[in-house]
Amino acid sequence: MRFPSLDLLARHALVVLRRFPWTLAVGALAAFAAIVGSLSGTDEAWERLAFVAALGLPLTIALTLLGETRGWASGVRHFVVLGGLLGLAAFFLIWPGIDRRHDAIRYLQLSAALHLSVAFLPFLGVSETIAFWQYNRRLFLGFLRAVVFSGVIYVGMVIALGALDKLFGVDVDGETYFRIWFVVAFLVNTWIFLAVVPERLPELEHDREYPRALKIFAQYILTPLAFTYLVILLAYLVKIVAGAQWPSGWIGWLVASVSVTGLLGFLLVHPLRPDPAEGWIRTYARWLFIGLIPAALMLLVAFWKRILPYGLTEPRLLGVVLGLWLLGIAVLFTVRSGSSIRVIPVTLAAVLLLTLYGPFSLTRLSVNSQARRLARMLETSASTEVGAREASAALRFLIDHNAGEAMARAIGREVPPVDWASVPRYGSERDSLARMVMELAGARYLPEYAYQPGGWFHLNGNGPISVTGYAWAVQLGTHDATRHLIDGDTVQVVPQARGDGTARIRVGRDTLFFDLRPVADRYTDSVPFVGSNAVERIEIEAAGGSRRSALVLTNLSGQRAGDSLATVSWVGTLLLGE
Repeated sequence: MRFPSLDLLARHALVVLRRFPWTLAVGALAAFAAIVGSLSGTDEAWERLAFVAALGLPLTIALTLLGETRGWASGVRHFVVLGGLLGLAAFFLIWPGIDRRHDAIRYLQLSAALHLSVAFLPFLGVSETIAFWQYNRRLFLGFLRAVVFSGVIYVGMVIALGALDKLFGVDVDGETYFRIWFVVAFLVNTWIFLAVVPERLPELEHDREYPRALKIFAQYILTPLAFTYLVILLAYLVKIVAGAQWPSGWIGWLVASVSVTGLLGFLLVHPLRPDPAEGWIRTYARWLFIGLIPAALMLLVAFWKRILPYGLTEPRLLGVVLGLWLLGIAVLFTVRSGSSIRVIPVTLAAVLLLTLYGPFSLTRLSVNSQARRLARMLETSASTEVGAREASAALRFLIDHNAGEAMARAIGREVPPVDWASVPRYGSERDSLARMVMELAGARYLPEYAYQPGGWFHLNGNGPISVTGYAWAVQLGTHDATRHLIDGDTVQVVPQARGDGTARIRVGRDTLFFDLRPVADRYTDSVPFVGSNAVERIEIEAAGGSRRSALVLTNLSGQRAGDSLATVSWVGTLLLGE
């Protein structure tokens, strides 16, 4: 076996560059933007640019191949690809990033649709032949090869840099490894993959090659897994029918597993179906799609159970959309076993794009649903604890989506002008805005993590500490067993009993008591569990002791149970006078 020379590899790489210049350009842009975005203090726009540039990889590949199969002139092909990139530029301008969940879901939708377009766009509008399968088979294997090759390249470079660092004392910044990964992932991996993208796609109609390893993988790995999942699903269906139970929310993961493994196995062995010697394939396909029908129905019922009381959100609605798509595919291939396999990626991409923006978008439908939920709670049960909790949750959803108009419709009042871009995802500022809106509606607001007795909370009180009037400052905490010596007296934290909302600190012969319950009552109405910051200094005067003392809290975590406080931990600075 002769290995290709470096000159041949260089010439082949140049051929790839000439064929896919736009793809490699956006790959380089994505790597550069990711590197710049990883630097501290840089504008967040660089991170968004890296994400959007990554979308250009599948988009430019699909449009380039579409132009090749249609026989467009070079200038026309470049014009079409440029038009697609201008569309991504528009997406960059309106997409705020992945900080909020619904924006991250929108990005994943678009990314999945663009990757699916690579599978079918070059063959769109022409009758399906074996060339379609051969093309996607080469893409699938080429992608796996590119991942392995680029992974080996990255690991090799990491080991080489690590050796220089550890053996020769060369200072290698830890960020360097991440920057190398960006280059390898966006540029090197893409270049390797593009090298196997076939040319003259219609000629693949005469290709009858079928790798034996592919058949073994599908027949002895994917097929048994898919049938195992189906058996479990059907057994669970019998259980819930016999016990009159609702399907568990965890059912989604099992349905996703059987769908991915089952459909992938079906697609990989599709060309072998006409072979009389491969009767197992026809049996597998028939029972796979029959089994997917009850699986999709259970998935839809599980989501319906969640949506009915709590309304639509993007993840729930996406689950419903994908469940309906899976049900449609299963029914289609059960009724018409000879249907075109191209319908699978085409319909899935269409569904993802139709629910991306516009009147049928996941976000628009979810916002409308939560606005109706808020209005219903305000009219019927906002005065109760449960109703106030549900109304507050719906309002937070609308605030997170900057849905001022929907809020106004729900409460029947105009909402004062708000700089929505400055409202954080968590924290007292969002809760203050929500409380103001609920007051306009004449209802009570309950914060996300402090809405009920026994709710968990976490307070941060970071900031400079003034020691004026005190002689000593000692950092202590719940789990600090250290004995500190101050002016001849021992200072030590006294272990607390579960359910006691006080902090005890022994100073010499005195025991100082600090009541934490008023702090929890004051701040947990506005500060949620995650990423919270109390803007005021959290200081507690001591009860007991012969000298002036105070505890300035840095962190306080606990769980309220009625009027009592089960403190989990606290960290702070003890201030002691003379």
